[in-house]
Amino acid sequence: MVPVAILLGALVGGILVAANWNEVVNWLEDLIPKINEKLAGITKHKAKLFSYIQDQVVSVIHKLYYKENGKFYEQTTVREIDESQVPEWAKAELGEEETDVTDRYKEELQLEI
Repeated sequence: MVPVAILLGALVGGILVAANWNEVVNWLEDLIPKINEKLAGITKHKAKLFSYIQDQVVSVIHKLYYKENGKFYEQTTVREIDESQVPEWAKAELGEEETDVTDRYKEELQLEI
C-alpha cells in the first residue's frame, strides 16, 4: 500500500511539474542567484570567524608558562617591535611576506638549534 501511495504521489507531482514547467524554470532562475548570494555571505562570515579563532589560538600558543625556583614565568615568543630594531639583512629578506629567518639567525648568533 505504501509503495503504491509513493508511486501515485510521484506521478501526480510529475504531472504538475510538467504542466507548469515554465513557472518552475522561472522560479528556479530566480532562486539560484539568491542562494548563491546567501552562500557568499556565509562564506565571508566563516572566513572572519576562522580568522578570529586562528588569532586566539596563536595568541595562546605563543605564550609559554613555567615555574622555576618557586617563581612563575611567562615567555612570549612573538612581540611587535619598531622597524629600527630589525637588522638590515632581515628587512631585505622579509619584505611583506612571512619568511623563516631561523638559519640566518643561527649564523649571526653562532647557535645550534
